[in-house]
Amino acid sequence: MPPTVLILRSAAGLHELACAMDSSIALGSAPECEIVLDGVAVRSRHCVLRRIGERRFLISRAVPEARFTVNGVSASELEVETPFQFGIGDESITFDLATEGTLLPELPAWDEPVALPEPAAEPAPVAEPAPAAEPEPADAPIPPVEPVTAEEAVEILAPTEWQQVAARASRRDYLLQPTTVRPRTGERLGEVLIDLPPLFTVAAEPPVTPVASKVGHETQPNVAKAETEGASPLMFASLMICGVMIAAIFYWQHHLDSGAQETEMVLDSPEPGMRDVASDKVLQAVMGLRLASLPMISAHLAMPLAEEGNARAMHELALALLASGEFSEEAVFLLRQAADSGDRAALADLAEAVENPLNMARYGPESFQQLDFAARLGESAAWMPLGERFEQGHGVSKNLERALAAYEKAREAGDRRAAAKMAVKHDALERVAAFVRSWNDASVTTLLDHVSENTERYFEHEKPPVETLLGVEEQLRALWPLRHISVEGEGKASLRSFERIEVTQPFQFELQRGMRIARGRGLLTCEVAHEEKGWRVVSAQDEIALKEMLPAGDLFLTGPSLRTLKPALSRVEQVEELRLEMFEMMHGIEETQDFKPALSLVLGAAEAFPQEAFWRPFADKLCDRMAREFFRQGRWQDATWAAQVWQLAETGSVSAMLLEGHLLMAGYGVPRDEARGAALYQKAFEVGRRRDARFYYAEALFEGRGVAQDLEKADTLVLSFMTRSKHPLEVFLAAQLLWRKAESDASRWQDVYDLLSRVAEKHPPARHLAAMVLLDHGKTIRETKDGFIAVKAAAESGVLEAMKRLSKCYQDGVGCEKDFQAAMLWKQKAAVTEPPRRRHYTEFEG
Repeated sequence: MPPTVLILRSAAGLHELACAMDSSIALGSAPECEIVLDGVAVRSRHCVLRRIGERRFLISRAVPEARFTVNGVSASELEVETPFQFGIGDESITFDLATEGTLLPELPAWDEPVALPEPAAEPAPVAEPAPAAEPEPADAPIPPVEPVTAEEAVEILAPTEWQQVAARASRRDYLLQPTTVRPRTGERLGEVLIDLPPLFTVAAEPPVTPVASKVGHETQPNVAKAETEGASPLMFASLMICGVMIAAIFYWQHHLDSGAQETEMVLDSPEPGMRDVASDKVLQAVMGLRLASLPMISAHLAMPLAEEGNARAMHELALALLASGEFSEEAVFLLRQAADSGDRAALADLAEAVENPLNMARYGPESFQQLDFAARLGESAAWMPLGERFEQGHGVSKNLERALAAYEKAREAGDRRAAAKMAVKHDALERVAAFVRSWNDASVTTLLDHVSENTERYFEHEKPPVETLLGVEEQLRALWPLRHISVEGEGKASLRSFERIEVTQPFQFELQRGMRIARGRGLLTCEVAHEEKGWRVVSAQDEIALKEMLPAGDLFLTGPSLRTLKPALSRVEQVEELRLEMFEMMHGIEETQDFKPALSLVLGAAEAFPQEAFWRPFADKLCDRMAREFFRQGRWQDATWAAQVWQLAETGSVSAMLLEGHLLMAGYGVPRDEARGAALYQKAFEVGRRRDARFYYAEALFEGRGVAQDLEKADTLVLSFMTRSKHPLEVFLAAQLLWRKAESDASRWQDVYDLLSRVAEKHPPARHLAAMVLLDHGKTIRETKDGFIAVKAAAESGVLEAMKRLSKCYQDGVGCEKDFQAAMLWKQKAAVTEPPRRRHYTEFEG
């Protein structure tokens, strides 16, 4: 039958409470709780005990500020099996489960020594002749001591020793404080009321009569229970162990501080009764108590043997001190002494103790010596921390070679951390090999997967920007369209640190361009650094040795590096090469608007072949695109390009002259100089006789920008040619010149209107001028209305002057009904509208 009664053992006695499966019991200071306690640390509803198994409970806080411990462990929620020790404040209660009706044992007085039953007499062993003893080698390994349970540890020592231990422990009774509970009268079903005396007395008190169980059964006397239940000796031994623990704590602190040979509790030498117990049995008990989470009692029992020089005892004493929860430097000393005395099992614990985060001398020279000592004696756990000391220079001078040797030893022993450390060389070698193989890629887009953005040296370039890195690789691919480059053999890695490694990697290559073929070998020397994205090359240089050059060596320009090996091209080949390169450069430049590389390429071709004309179409096309972008945006990505435009204009490029003239007129990238700009327009027209140059020169004469206004010369350039044109800018300029003539000859207004109507759909300013002719010089109502429609269309297209004229039309009712609201609306819109941008000549089809 499963137990159904919860037994509570406290200083006041034994109590029981019915506890079925899955039932809950509230504990606190409130009267409605099943278990009622009193005290400052007790909340009205402190915690809840819920039975979740045959002997298992789930204990959880009822409120966040509630505190309690279970078997010395504090948490907000714990699962535990009975029996367990429940602590709240300074009070302690033992919980256990029993079958209903089982006799409850009687608790002895807290300071009464426990007399364990005398061991049964054993028959005397028959004497046998002992074999001759063989001397044991000095360095023979000490056989391991089998641990025992806490119950077995109690039975190892004779009853007299435990009586002496219990008697000594009773001297510390003042450490135990009674539990203060709320005094209550009466009781109710399912509730336990614990009444404790105000103080513990030295004399034993009579056993407390237990409260009746939930079903009304009365228990038998506690004495009968103690005689029949086999767990009573264990309970008595547990109580005595608690007393010994408290006594040992005070003794050990006093022993460490003063080093006295005798104290109030004479514990520095074995008691007379303990001398009769064999040391191996004592060590079994010591190990069992330590594994049973009783480290201070274990230390108390091990200390006499340790002081006699017993290696195992020193080892166990050190482990007990470390298990007590606070780091002890004496533990490291004891482990070293145990290892020196022949206990090789202490070496692993010595390495672990030195690496304890609580060890204040963890990175000092003494700790290094301890690890070095353990490693020399073959302890594999010491190699990893020893390598870290050599790497970081903690307690010893930095030495990467010795660090690597230590990590290699740790890796061979199976340490994953050491394997990760040793993997850095492999990762660095893999990165460099992948970098070499990437030279075969057609694109340079993956370059930054191998090379750092903060490169210190890249072949012949010192601290190059990313653009230079990409340019170097693109040049390699342009010079040698066909490449076959591969690593040859294994590279070598040399550590400067575990974050920076130098790698040398042999490679072989075959480069081809047309009929030219170059073969050979090379050696790449790199430095790779560990960055956030992984290993990256931060420095690279190479040396090559040519093995074969076909069809002849004079067709190649050789150099020490793979990137200085170039084909020796003839003049015809160079021209064709530049032509193809400029064609590729111009392809798609309108989308990127990155004109600087193309400018540099065209200027280079112009300087190399000034008498050739192959580069001039590319120069004109590039400058026209730059001018169109300048008219559209009013700026470029980089104003310093103006200097290269000037250089290109000096070569005689018409488009470059016009572009420089635009920049001088606007004062962009250069100081504003309209006179010089107009002179460049005139020079471009006189050199090239191009239509766009004619237009800009005639426009400057008409407007008088940078040159004296000369309408007659403008008429000569425009009216004889542009009146027949279909280009909107040319027709618009011709109409403006005719407008001047129509002001003195009214018969010309029809010619002005016809010109403007021809391009009104393509050029909104032309539509506006056509509307002005109809509104100001129209003779019929129909013409006036058409003029209103045209000026409204121009205003809606963004022409600022058309907005102002439309507002006046609505105000005066010209071509429409009067509408003061619409007039005000267009007037306000004109006030906030910026003048429309100028449109470049090449935006229209001529």
